[in-house]
Amino acid sequence: MKNSIFYIFFLLSANLMLSRQKQYPFQNPNLDTEKRIDNLLSLMTLDEKVQALSTNPSVKRLGLIGTGHVEGLHGLALGGPGEWGGKNKKPLTTTTFPQAYGLGETWDVELLQKVANVEGYETRFALQKYNRGGLVVRAPNADIARDPRWGRTEESYGEDAFFNGTMTVAFVKGLQGNNSKYWQTASLMKHFLANSNEDGRTYTSSDFDERLWREYYALPFQMGVVEGGSRAYMAAYNKVNGIPAMVHPMLKNITQKEWGQNGIICTDGGAFKLLLSDHKYYTDKYLGAAAAVKAGINQFLDEFIDGIYGALSNGYLKEKDLDEVLRGNYRVMIKLGMLDASEENLYSKIGKDKDTIDPWKTEAHKKIALEATQKSIVLLKNENGFLPLQKEKIKTLAIIGSRADEVLLDWYSGTPPYVVTPLEGIKKKLGNNVEVLVAKNNIDGKAASNRKKSRFCNYGCWKSSGL
Repeated sequence: MKNSIFYIFFLLSANLMLSRQKQYPFQNPNLDTEKRIDNLLSLMTLDEKVQALSTNPSVKRLGLIGTGHVEGLHGLALGGPGEWGGKNKKPLTTTTFPQAYGLGETWDVELLQKVANVEGYETRFALQKYNRGGLVVRAPNADIARDPRWGRTEESYGEDAFFNGTMTVAFVKGLQGNNSKYWQTASLMKHFLANSNEDGRTYTSSDFDERLWREYYALPFQMGVVEGGSRAYMAAYNKVNGIPAMVHPMLKNITQKEWGQNGIICTDGGAFKLLLSDHKYYTDKYLGAAAAVKAGINQFLDEFIDGIYGALSNGYLKEKDLDEVLRGNYRVMIKLGMLDASEENLYSKIGKDKDTIDPWKTEAHKKIALEATQKSIVLLKNENGFLPLQKEKIKTLAIIGSRADEVLLDWYSGTPPYVVTPLEGIKKKLGNNVEVLVAKNNIDGKAASNRKKSRFCNYGCWKSSGL
């Protein structure tokens, strides 16, 4: 009898919890996306709408838990030199691939899609297993790397617009997955538009004609949206033909009306305040905030609250202006399955149940990282066919260079679970029967002590005579 009463009580409690979970139309996955968003916006207060202009449009009062951003140019970054996982948090190791420029040097579209798919899977896993990160990935960088003096060239795939666009499409597809209803993660491209100027990019203007706009600078982004399916991008710091990118009419007139971009358009970090401090484009932040929202910005990466409230109180913005841009945020959240029950989204199972092994520790992910690294190498010269090394013909090899036993991480790197330095790789390749001499600069000549018996090769090494 007691067991029967307990069972009835359990069923009633479960049904009550279920009804609470789906008490609003916006929680119904079978309802049209736009109608779901209509309902959600009708339930939100003005304060909640202002707060939702951040990088995480959650509405906890309504049980809506959104998701934020992570960096991921060449692997999910939840650590590394940039401390992307949080300055006071222990880094979470993730698979680290070659920099984007190295990935571009593979010229392998299928491989790049696999790389991005690995990153997307690890991004889901990190959030759903360890509650770290978010599902909007700031990648790929679709910028044109037009000048090696730029300072950010390593973030891009190359200097050719069509090539960059092709690689961008592959990376977007890999991140987002191939499910027709849900995305694995959301790809947020950077930095729209003509951001290839490191020195003074917070105030300078990139000026060019319509043809360069269409065929060169914008093409990779267009391909990312139209062919890749990305529905998120970051506006650049710089001006474009005299207008700061984050308030430029191109955001709506081109990317939305022509390309069909209907998701997230965010600022770059600290870009809102630069409208006044560096661009000196507005007399106060209220005008700047209003212009940004009306241009299509729906996520700010810096302090914006006062600017939005000031714009509202001064009549520069109306609540309907917020409603218009917030729709994009929630379209992305719906594609990620954030408004739906977890059992309805296959990606929600990643990192749960039997999926207990960290994916960055698996042989499958290690194999793809190795393949990408090998294919990213560009050999400019191979004098006398010295490479590949033939251990059966080599007695002694000198490795000269201060970086031989290091693996360097850039600003957008995560923390890798393991590293293999060039020196380690060479030693493993040659085995125990070849003597490997090492010196950082060979000032004392010890690493090349067999010089009289050897001949010099142009790779910073000496190879023994008798080859």
